[in-house]
Amino acid sequence: MTRFTHATLLLSLTICAGCHHAGTIPTGWRGDPISLIDNQETQPNAPAHNGLGNGNASDSPAQLQVFICYGKVLSNHTALRLSAPGKQTLMWDPGGTYQQHDPSRARRHDVLTTNAATVNEWWRYRRDGCLEPVMEVFQWSLDTDQAQRLHAILLERQDPDDPTQSFEPDAGGLQCSNRVSEFLMRFTGDRPAVPRKIFWPHELGEHLWTQNPDSVMVFRSDGGSYLYRRDSTPTPAQ
Repeated sequence: MTRFTHATLLLSLTICAGCHHAGTIPTGWRGDPISLIDNQETQPNAPAHNGLGNGNASDSPAQLQVFICYGKVLSNHTALRLSAPGKQTLMWDPGGTYQQHDPSRARRHDVLTTNAATVNEWWRYRRDGCLEPVMEVFQWSLDTDQAQRLHAILLERQDPDDPTQSFEPDAGGLQCSNRVSEFLMRFTGDRPAVPRKIFWPHELGEHLWTQNPDSVMVFRSDGGSYLYRRDSTPTPAQ
């Protein structure tokens, strides 16, 4: 590919994805500050077991977390974290290289199966290692059976409820959002419901705001990180 073609492609990507409004919060959401200090995790206003601390034990509650990571120009990456009772928490980093050569992480291709990154660890990596200014974390509670089914699909690459349905979690470059959105489309039903594969991480993020997450954490490298929940404050009478 020529330099001219590379430049043209980069310009096209920038035009298509530059105006993604990273971290923009839709109306109807109320935020509480998240306090994150390097080497220490504190979040007094957040629900327990949100993955900010260790949160990798087999007694962690059933929870699905989808990460949307933004660069200074483009939305950069999509990842997924899954906790299932009785199972070790998984961190799915499709097409990524996080701790690829760290044996303590027991990374099975694109899925970290032991010592999965916590939300705080993942944010530090994206902020400091990838120089990204914003990260969104969408969170849904799941029932135990659903969480264990999704866990099996990511590890065994096959749906235990329908062995004819296979899924490949490994991904090539620029396919992270496509793979995560396909997984959600095929296997998560309405928590969240995703109608199609979505190429751009920020487009997936915009859609996930509409899918009734229990909460959304928005991290910013310049501070001002918040946990958002739907605002239940009654509207004043006119």
